[in-house]
Amino acid sequence: MSFGKKITRRTFMRAAAGSALASGLAAGTLSCSTERAAGVRPDASKIPTQCQGCGANRCGIYVYVKNGRVWKADGNPKTYNNAGTVCPRGHAYIQDIYNPDRIKQPLKRTDKGTYEPITWEQAFEEISTKLNLLIMDDGPQSVFWIQYPMANMPLAFRFMHALGSPNTITHGATCFTARNAAFNATCGGLPDNDLKNSRYIIMVGRNPAGGVKLQQIRDIAEAKRKGARLVVLDPRHSETAVMADDWLAVRPASDLAFLLAMINVIIEEGLYDHKFVEEHTIGFDSLRDEIVTYPPEWAEKICDIPKETIYRIAREFAFNKPRALIHRGYHGGYGAGYLNSFQTARAVAIANFLIGNYERVGGLFMPLKPTLGELEKGGHPAPAIPDVEKADGAGVPGRYPTASYSDGIAHAVPELALAGKLKAGFVYHMNPVRTNPNPARVIAGYKKLELLVTIDCVMSETAALSHYVLPESFFLERDDHVDTVHSGPVAQLTMVQQVVKPMYDTKPLLEIITGLSRGLGIGKYFNFTMDELNDLRLRPFGVTLDELKKGGVIEVGPRWEEGFKPCKTPSGKIEFYSSQLEAWGLDPMPRWQEPLVAPDSSDKNSFRLLHGKQAIHTHSMTANVPYLMELSSRYDMIRLWINRKRAEAIGLKDGDTAVVESDIGKGTVRVRLTDGLHPSAVWMPSGYGIFSKYLTTAYGKGINYNDFLDTYFDPAVGHIMSNEIIVRVAKA
Repeated sequence: MSFGKKITRRTFMRAAAGSALASGLAAGTLSCSTERAAGVRPDASKIPTQCQGCGANRCGIYVYVKNGRVWKADGNPKTYNNAGTVCPRGHAYIQDIYNPDRIKQPLKRTDKGTYEPITWEQAFEEISTKLNLLIMDDGPQSVFWIQYPMANMPLAFRFMHALGSPNTITHGATCFTARNAAFNATCGGLPDNDLKNSRYIIMVGRNPAGGVKLQQIRDIAEAKRKGARLVVLDPRHSETAVMADDWLAVRPASDLAFLLAMINVIIEEGLYDHKFVEEHTIGFDSLRDEIVTYPPEWAEKICDIPKETIYRIAREFAFNKPRALIHRGYHGGYGAGYLNSFQTARAVAIANFLIGNYERVGGLFMPLKPTLGELEKGGHPAPAIPDVEKADGAGVPGRYPTASYSDGIAHAVPELALAGKLKAGFVYHMNPVRTNPNPARVIAGYKKLELLVTIDCVMSETAALSHYVLPESFFLERDDHVDTVHSGPVAQLTMVQQVVKPMYDTKPLLEIITGLSRGLGIGKYFNFTMDELNDLRLRPFGVTLDELKKGGVIEVGPRWEEGFKPCKTPSGKIEFYSSQLEAWGLDPMPRWQEPLVAPDSSDKNSFRLLHGKQAIHTHSMTANVPYLMELSSRYDMIRLWINRKRAEAIGLKDGDTAVVESDIGKGTVRVRLTDGLHPSAVWMPSGYGIFSKYLTTAYGKGINYNDFLDTYFDPAVGHIMSNEIIVRVAKA
């Protein structure tokens, strides 16, 4: 079956005007340029820093300041990740420094549930006193720290280790941990994609034009100009599918079947790289014996892609070896979406490496990551790593053995709090009450904590439950850790640096941790300034802090070169068959695995609920940015996508309001009818559904997929299985 034949580029762009606009911005067509702008005045200072509009891309930008106020942003052309462009989130987020909803001083929750301003000294004293008492009663392992994985994450590890707790957690289990674990098991690390030099690119549920990876969009466009073919395997005709030569509307949760059939064709027809497989892999014979079970004739019944198409794609992919790749992925198809996400990501890795594209031009390669200097070299010893298992079971055999120790399992926190195993926590630059599944359960868990401290710039849903809210300075008001850019063939250093003076009584993270550490008896681990820390970080490269601040980004070390390097696996090779996975009781090779749930085929109102990004928003973080929410409203982007024929069968017309209901949640939303979606699913943009009344721009607009998602833990990685949601959709 094919559901995309009626769609042209023109009709799709009309149907998704807001997303298309955002993609154009992301590609740089509407970005600011100082060379083109007529309004650049000589009294405007130009300061390089790192954008924090998404927290993931590490884009280098210049911020222009006039009369002490932020004016506009422009891209730093030296940074690999954005190459001189700024996406809509970056342009709008810098203005959020002037958002009236910002927290202006430390806050303490009263017995009435309201918040009163307090001094920093009072906040530090009360928090440290309460935390000391909790640690005396329940031990340091009852304390957690959860944050988005930013450059200053080492400060969180240092703080928690000094307390004696291993419980440092990121949002990874809601996003990318299945992908990371699968590549770690296969090749010992997470490779990157050499898109611009590839001749054949397959995207499995990956949408860089919607998730906004600026350099990737440019690289795909350049590859296509040179004749490359782009295949998008996605239930939805995404922003990236607009660029595709083939859009394959795969049945949700069946990507694994398609990939197993591809591997079957490549092996059975001898299309793999025989020399590479013989010299650099283990387990090929076992894989060959297993894969005979999964021919395209089997797969087409599961994934709704004709067997002829599977044969063609597999052959075209292999014929272009080694300059062909299946994108390593992110959240979409197999980051944390399904029960079979881990094995789907394993199949992606194996299909890639069968054609010998590992560490090859046009294939996958291990990015160069510069090793930063350590505080220990400057006389600041690190606290010992606690010899205690993480409370969430991350990396623990018998629990979640493939989960990342450093990322942990975020949605385990409320469960552990309800069980009385976690008593106190710090939440930094993250909003788990909105971004974790099953909000009623999350709220109950976080409310049970005896001490909850949120460090943020705004009163998020999580902050609004906290005992104390500590306002961090906005990223344009502070210096942060020296950071690394390591997603391309070059290794670069960059950093967030202060652009303007703080507007309110706020502090950067290091000063907050330092203030807390004194009352906690761990002040000896934080007797340094940010400048001293960054000087030590830069010491191995012979680069001064002044030089980095002046340029914004500095390239260090050699560039990536083609050639096989030993893998960080037990064998030192690519592992098609993993003895380690087998020892943990997991499938040592990818095998077909049914999804956890499926729509009721006898119920015309039953659908699988999918979700994804729009190019103008980052999770829930940017929903309260007025410029971006105005785009959402102006281009009518807060809608549920539904297949046109399925919608008409239940009496829905374009623009109607529908009721969406799962076993745990219910909400209403307007619908967008489209031919660009597999009939078994509905699709919802993520990042809406804000219910903190302190966020006045975003409050009450749209609904969120987490409202419908039960609390699940994938048995291998512990991730949330965020697409394992069945909903009933009916006209309101």
